[in-house]
Amino acid sequence: MTLIAFPLIFLTAVILVVSLIYIISTNRSKEKLALIEKGLDPNEYIKDRFFLNAVKVGMTMVGIGLGFLIAVLVDEYLLVDIDNPGIYPAAIFSMAGISLIIYYVVFKSKEAS
Repeated sequence: MTLIAFPLIFLTAVILVVSLIYIISTNRSKEKLALIEKGLDPNEYIKDRFFLNAVKVGMTMVGIGLGFLIAVLVDEYLLVDIDNPGIYPAAIFSMAGISLIIYYVVFKSKEAS
């Protein structure tokens, strides 16, 4: 059983990666063609989009780190006698969500003006 499981997992992972690369490259080319048809410069649009995605990912990672830090502090200092492992995912996901809400509020207000 284990002799078949490892090659199947590897094959599945390779198929997943190849299909994701294909889908991403196909969508990029379609998006560039649509921008060219509208008369816009695709390089300018992609630079702006890359920057915004990088900021979003960075803010989400900071939120995850802060959520983990808050969970550790609450677990160590507030819930000393209580064993509650649910505090970790709750704090991590809530802080990641808060960071995405902040991203939305900040960049949507800048986009509107």
